[in-house]
Amino acid sequence: MVSGAAMAQDFSEVIDNRQQNFLSIADTFKSLKKAEDGSDSDWETIRNLAIKNADTVGALKGMFPEGSSFDSRSKPAVWTKWDKFESGLDGLQTSFVSMADAAVAQDDDALEAAIKSADRSCKACHRGYRVKR
Repeated sequence: MVSGAAMAQDFSEVIDNRQQNFLSIADTFKSLKKAEDGSDSDWETIRNLAIKNADTVGALKGMFPEGSSFDSRSKPAVWTKWDKFESGLDGLQTSFVSMADAAVAQDDDALEAAIKSADRSCKACHRGYRVKR
């Protein structure tokens, strides 16, 4: 039999990594939004930040091994509703890819739509899969 402390230790690195990835996504998204300024948008920065976040979201899918909810802010629904959770990550990743595409096209409207889509994805995931502090 494995104690709770041993289980937490087994997953502490993966939990820390995924939490750091989520913080990175949030910080990068804030920087991306600051770079978006209508006709004065920094398109190259937006593209690079959007690609970074798309890649980071993609990496998150492998950071939720079964049993890694101990001592984390992840709700059990992450694992019990994995397909729905993964679909949410896919939607967020798609939003960041759309931002990168909008930056290449220098399309303010498409960029704004992708930002709103990502915001909705973040909020939905926090409500359904994250324990409040």
